[in-house]
Amino acid sequence: MELVQPDLSVAVVILLVLSLYFILKRSFFNPINKILKDRDAAIHGVQRKANEKLGEFEEKSRIYQDHLNAARLEIYRKQETLRSEALKQRSDILAKGRQEAQGLVQSTRDELQNQVASARKDLESDLTNIADGIVKAILR
Repeated sequence: MELVQPDLSVAVVILLVLSLYFILKRSFFNPINKILKDRDAAIHGVQRKANEKLGEFEEKSRIYQDHLNAARLEIYRKQETLRSEALKQRSDILAKGRQEAQGLVQSTRDELQNQVASARKDLESDLTNIADGIVKAILR
């Protein structure tokens, strides 16, 4: 087997490839890698800020819901208070109306009894007069 002797062209090709590698690395790959890193950092920064804003929004939304629920609870409490007061006033008015109606019925009964008693007295006196008149007529 024969050993292959490298000639100067192989060294020149290796030297050209290495120099091309360093030139491309410095002028092409490094700027592209820097741009990609910057873009990645910007994307992650925006995502982080968006997540922070989302967290703030959720916190404010929770606080808003808590205040809204507290306000609703207060409104329900006031409605219940007003409803109970209205029912109490209604029952008071009904009781007063019943009492007045009973008083009116009682006074009307008393008045009717007085009128009946007066009518009886009048009828008895008239009956006595009529009886006296009949007796006088018969005796005459």
